[in-house]
Amino acid sequence: MTTKTAGIGALGAAGAAGACGGGYLLMREKTIGDRVSKSGLVLIKSDDIAAWKLAAKHLKLSDTDLVKDLSPLNSEIKDGNVDLDKAKVALKKWCQDASNKDLSDENIKTYLDKVKSRCTISPIDIKEKLKREGKSFTNNWTSKFDTIKTQTAQDTDLENNLKALNSTITEAVSSANNQKNLYSKALQDWCESKLNLKLEDNSYENTYPKVVSRCT
Repeated sequence: MTTKTAGIGALGAAGAAGACGGGYLLMREKTIGDRVSKSGLVLIKSDDIAAWKLAAKHLKLSDTDLVKDLSPLNSEIKDGNVDLDKAKVALKKWCQDASNKDLSDENIKTYLDKVKSRCTISPIDIKEKLKREGKSFTNNWTSKFDTIKTQTAQDTDLENNLKALNSTITEAVSSANNQKNLYSKALQDWCESKLNLKLEDNSYENTYPKVVSRCT
């Protein structure tokens, strides 16, 4: 190799190293939002009004800190019955602030998981929501039925919902014995029928808590 050729090679290597270094700098995480995006989750765009409203609808049933964190941004947000139009505005403000926090240890501890949950594109249906929240269906429907059949005071629709799936069931749910297997199968069928229910569906807010209590 001549001196001239070696010089060109060295220049090329230096250029490549410089390019890689520049790329690394561009990809470096600076904020909580950067860390969330790098994880593969998609942050909601600022102007996506429908996505913010869906996120508020998704979170109000499962995020126990939501009201506490949003109430300083809107004094009308006081409990879980929050108006979704008010919640979506407050949620957007919270996310914009939290996503721009630097990556200090305290901010990571306080905000990272919440930004992942609150500020990214919501699950589209109950199946995806359960997965996002680390929940899964029971693997023993008979045992699950034995547990929930004693809770009909809280779940007043249980018997009607299950009997609607099997017209041969005649025993009362609370005292089911001979037909326990039929009830257990109906319970499994009911749960599986709700997996594809969209969060946008009008029945979602009433259905999701039942799915959690009956099926997981």
